[in-house]
Amino acid sequence: VAYCCLWAYRIRMHPVHDYGYLIHEFDPWFNFRVAKYLAKNGWAKFAQWYDYMSWYPIGRPIGTTTYPGMQFASIWIWRAMKFLPKTEWELPGLESLPKGWKTYLPGHGKLSFSPVNLNDACVLTPAWFGGIATLFVVLLTIEASESTSAGVVAGLVMAIIPAHMMRSSAGEYDNEAVAVACFCATFWLWCRSVRTSRSWPWALLAGLAYFTAAATWGGYIFVNNMIGLHAAVLVALGKYNSGLYRAYTLWYVVGTSLATFIPVIGWTPLRATEQMPSLLVFIVFQLLEACDLIRRRMPRLEHPWKFFAFRTAVFTSAVLAGAAVCWTLYSLGGHFAPLGARIRGLFLKHKKTGNPLVDSVAEHSATSAQAYEQYLGDARWVAAVGMLFCWHQRTPAKFFPVIYAVVAYHFSGKMSRLMIICGPIVSMLAGYPIGIVVDWCMQQFLDALCPTPQVPAEKVVRSGGMGSIYRFLWKGFEPLASPSEVKDLLQLAEGVQERFPMPCRATRCSIAVLVLVTGYLNIREPAKKFIEQCEGIAPHMGHPSIVFKSRQGLITDYLDGYKWLKANTPQDARVMAWWDYGYQITGIGNRTSIADGNTWNHEHIATLGRTLTNPERKAHNIMKHLADYVLVWAGGHGDDMGKSPHLARIANSVFPDVCGEDDPTCRKFGFYSGGKPTEMMAASFLYKAVKHNLEDGVKLDPKLFKEVHTTKFGLMRIFKVLNVSEESKNWVADPSNRKCDAPGSWYCVGQYPPALSKLIAKRKNFAQLEDFNRKDGEKSAYTRMVEEKMKQEEAG
Repeated sequence: VAYCCLWAYRIRMHPVHDYGYLIHEFDPWFNFRVAKYLAKNGWAKFAQWYDYMSWYPIGRPIGTTTYPGMQFASIWIWRAMKFLPKTEWELPGLESLPKGWKTYLPGHGKLSFSPVNLNDACVLTPAWFGGIATLFVVLLTIEASESTSAGVVAGLVMAIIPAHMMRSSAGEYDNEAVAVACFCATFWLWCRSVRTSRSWPWALLAGLAYFTAAATWGGYIFVNNMIGLHAAVLVALGKYNSGLYRAYTLWYVVGTSLATFIPVIGWTPLRATEQMPSLLVFIVFQLLEACDLIRRRMPRLEHPWKFFAFRTAVFTSAVLAGAAVCWTLYSLGGHFAPLGARIRGLFLKHKKTGNPLVDSVAEHSATSAQAYEQYLGDARWVAAVGMLFCWHQRTPAKFFPVIYAVVAYHFSGKMSRLMIICGPIVSMLAGYPIGIVVDWCMQQFLDALCPTPQVPAEKVVRSGGMGSIYRFLWKGFEPLASPSEVKDLLQLAEGVQERFPMPCRATRCSIAVLVLVTGYLNIREPAKKFIEQCEGIAPHMGHPSIVFKSRQGLITDYLDGYKWLKANTPQDARVMAWWDYGYQITGIGNRTSIADGNTWNHEHIATLGRTLTNPERKAHNIMKHLADYVLVWAGGHGDDMGKSPHLARIANSVFPDVCGEDDPTCRKFGFYSGGKPTEMMAASFLYKAVKHNLEDGVKLDPKLFKEVHTTKFGLMRIFKVLNVSEESKNWVADPSNRKCDAPGSWYCVGQYPPALSKLIAKRKNFAQLEDFNRKDGEKSAYTRMVEEKMKQEEAG
């Protein structure tokens, strides 16, 4: 197990070896900026941090819209490592090891410890937690499978499976890197709490682990519903008992209570539609236990069918009362939070959500068959076989992997980003057939040397529940499922074993040897292929994107461009760019951005999209009130030309005059088949900025914009906006022009300068299809188009 964790850490260190201690991608730069602020100012100031350097001029309340669990973990580790003295230690006896064995040891046998800075701690956090997640998958597998060998095999797979590495390579400082470890810890502790009716105190730790998961990533809803679903399935299978009731109640009360203290969550568990299932299970458990309590005090309810009728009446009354309460809350409006576009998309059979902003993000698209092959490899086929090994265990946790597998497969197919939740379950189930078969074979050898008597499982019969129904049905189906001939055959086999124990043991040992040898010969090559695939993909999985390698060497254009911003522009400079780059503008360049990857305000992003896709002069009329510089990605390496149709489409969803109601996908803004830009594209600021002085006749008006920096390979271009309105800039900077939610409050939202009031007045509120609380929104042409396609597909 220790080697599994070490392997998990090592394989995630490729980016550090190749690029140094560098934060990757886009979102990680925001997370690193949050970590720096939290480390410097503490939790109290962080919770009331309203950031005016992002989402200019509106700003964003960072403390109440962020899951800070990962940052807390990094800071605690960083501070703890400050107490480590700088030491080096060589393991004794290295000379006596066989040649090549030292490479399997940490540091090849030479260990060094020293404090690190916060940047390095954040870079290493994903790799550290990759090893921790591997450990918890081992524990979870052992708990659910009752096989230690299965746990070890699962750990070996989890250590290197790309579905987990995709978000946990060193430098990939994203919430999922820590969240997966928290998820696996919560699942393990939950399964441990239901092992027996006396194991329920473990649910206290499960609740604490759930709190860490909720503090780390919005995907905690998956954990919330998985545990609720597992508990509900156990009830449906007749496994309900007081231990299960106490475990679920303790987990839900502790976990949910603590989660409400996380500002970004608050009272969401009692309001959000996607969290209602677990709340419903909690209420059902209280009713079940109340019925049991009444039965213990009323002897006449001991009869199974009387108790069944009593409980049916109780639940019918509860359903009616609950429906009345829900209807009242719904009628009052605003209590139930609707499903977000991302979550709603997980339950649609359609590829579009109706929100052009969500649909523009690649990781929100459906997962292809090639992605399953790339991220799960052949382990997914072994996991499919592992589903057959989930039924003979005694623990109620045996049903958990099956439920997890079904849910993960469904949701990962809807959104490629959720491939990450497949990593733990595929690793678990891949360990089942190998580990359980190995355990059986080893048991045959142990029985031959020292026979152990079989201890029958203790069965607790509980009348009046689902178990009574199943026992009643079994009386009718037993003759069909288990005829007398089968019973006679089983009795004969037991008689032979009792009469001829040694020959039977020798036979089983021979079979075990045959199984082990055959299994090894057949699994050796596929296992080697899987390891080579994972080792081969690991260096690419940790690609930082902000720098990359090519035939010309290490390309650092993007990083250099942001560093240029920091070194050569005023500290109060406002930089306009598409929202993808907002986190890097503030995180690396330390300059104010217009929008970023939080994408919380659709109308604001649409305004940014309109500005960049507008003709040059119209764009300048807006920019001079919002920005001092404009940044574009160019050079053809994922540049703004490839993203430009999304900009226009999102803008058109709020400003219908951008492309027109008759063109919801903005085909007018693009390129013809030969690469020639359409008229609307050719006239746009974005096209002229990317192609400035690179193509004949394409350049920006020198009276409006000045090119101030183009990186070495031309991948980033920065232009200074001329004739900036200082009046608008000063107006936005004046604290008296911000709208506070209460006098003296820290929560003060910025406003657009008065010069843009006519533009802002043109905006239409973007109403998502699922927002049943919002009545003032008018559906955009894009939304109506997607809605119409949904109706056609459902009708056809």
